[in-house]
Amino acid sequence: MFRGFLISVALVWGAAAWGQAVISAHSGVIHYVEGQVTVDGAAIHPKSTEFPDIKPDQVLATEDGRAEILLTPGVFLRLPENSSARMISNSLADTRLEIVSGSALIEVGQLLRNNAITIQARGVEIALPKQGLYRIDTDPARLRVYDGEARVIAGAGSMDVKRGRELALDAPAPETRAFDAKSTDAFYRWSARRSEYVAAANVIAAKTASNSGYGSGFASGGYGSWAWNPWVGMFTYLPASGIYWSPFGSPFYSPAVINYVYIPRAISAPGPMVAAPRAPASSPGLGGGGFRPRGSLGSNSGTRGGISGGTGRGFGGGAHGHGR
Repeated sequence: MFRGFLISVALVWGAAAWGQAVISAHSGVIHYVEGQVTVDGAAIHPKSTEFPDIKPDQVLATEDGRAEILLTPGVFLRLPENSSARMISNSLADTRLEIVSGSALIEVGQLLRNNAITIQARGVEIALPKQGLYRIDTDPARLRVYDGEARVIAGAGSMDVKRGRELALDAPAPETRAFDAKSTDAFYRWSARRSEYVAAANVIAAKTASNSGYGSGFASGGYGSWAWNPWVGMFTYLPASGIYWSPFGSPFYSPAVINYVYIPRAISAPGPMVAAPRAPASSPGLGGGGFRPRGSLGSNSGTRGGISGGTGRGFGGGAHGHGR
């Protein structure tokens, strides 16, 4: 039905199918593209319900475009213009890609048990064993860790690169140094917007799963899953429990907590209140407002404040562009 995925369970809210929780069969589904993007030189044009994938040894090139690829559940790979990535292995147990040219941002929301993500660049292997946000550039060749921790393996040696540190991948004597994580560019800001859009699609998917009786541990082995949201024509991520807070600041709710912490409209409530980032203003009918008392249900990456949903319509997913 959807190329690259196995449907694990259909979630029905009332008489209509509002979403589907799915378990990936493998990594490499091309979720979203802007502009000119090719796989092995052939232009790709994803449809709202059909998503091509990158097979082993194939190269995705963005040329004058951008792309978002789904790896293991909860892991996003995003490429800007004039970049390319080669799929080495699309196995969930051992996903491996090479950043051939340009840049890439990898957002690791969760790494499932027995799954692994390894990125190669300039002959260096970069393992991403922890939740976080990682940027790899080929010119200059470097790794930047915005959040999380990466392990770099070069030759017979290895070293860990922690949050707020960068490493030159072609240096004769590798050594990490601090970088300004607040200094961003157009690609970083585009990735942040993509994260907001996918998080907005999470609200309906999580509510659908919750109202259909799927609580904590609804997915395989108590881990999260991709979920299809037909309203916006895109996949989103469902944590198995708690709330996953993207490094960009967007919340992803699990079915277990969505009805407890997400409030469609701002209302008065006892105790100190704290506002949280709003979902994109173009999200479809997700409601407005949203606060919760400080110290109520936490998240799987730290307790934060309440949530604000977006209002209005016109939110597009899948292959439909949002501008730059």
